[in-house]
Amino acid sequence: MENKNMTKCKACGTDIAKGVKKCPHCGKDQRNFFMKHKIISIVIVIIILGCIGSALGGGKQSNTSNNATSNAKTSNSKNTSQPSAKQQEVKQRQVQGKATDLGAGTFTVGKDIEEGLYDAIPADGSGNFIIQNASEPTLTVNEVLGSADNMGVSKVRVKLVKGEQIQLESINKTHFEPVTATFVTEYKATSLCSGRWVVGEDIGSGRYLVTPKNGSGNFVVYKDGMPKVNEVLGQGGVQQVTANLNEGDIITIMSLNQVDFQPQK
Repeated sequence: MENKNMTKCKACGTDIAKGVKKCPHCGKDQRNFFMKHKIISIVIVIIILGCIGSALGGGKQSNTSNNATSNAKTSNSKNTSQPSAKQQEVKQRQVQGKATDLGAGTFTVGKDIEEGLYDAIPADGSGNFIIQNASEPTLTVNEVLGSADNMGVSKVRVKLVKGEQIQLESINKTHFEPVTATFVTEYKATSLCSGRWVVGEDIGSGRYLVTPKNGSGNFVVYKDGMPKVNEVLGQGGVQQVTANLNEGDIITIMSLNQVDFQPQK
């Protein structure tokens, strides 16, 4: 009957008691490698665990890095697709009106021509161009349309309001072209002709030296409906005037083909 407390020597095969470290017959160490070298075994286990932990941590770091890169790309994409606040503030001109030709006579805005912002240009002949607006003086027009050679103006910027009466005298055809030009908000040298202009739309706000190129005519700047500058520029008046133009001010120029605005400190 096999004795459960006995085992055979790994070297000589002699029966020996279980648990002995060495065979009493041949002296062979009966322990396995890991039992004989406990310190080495512990070190190996630590190294293995360290490698496993490093691999797992590297995976997490890689995922974190990838997520960060992905988030950065998404953020950059959003920044690229969305305009800056400054860009969003840029106003766009709302074009109103329809290109129209009118002969001599009296015409009603809203019936004979659509309301809107126009450049009125003499297309055939020369003559008087009159719009009376007692409630809003900046909308009043009293010009001689024609070429600069015959003492007239070659273009007038006008804002036509529904119900106004337009009078055209002694002129065969006047062309009304809707204004499509983008807003001018930059503080820079600018030239304007006869007509009605708005600071912040047609010229940037700031301090300017205002000079007529030639001829003479009226130059008025309105703030909240009241004139803050009112001069006759050119012959019979002042040769130039310094004016502070603020956002929303309205400039009216009469009988002058060109007025130059030079920025001043």
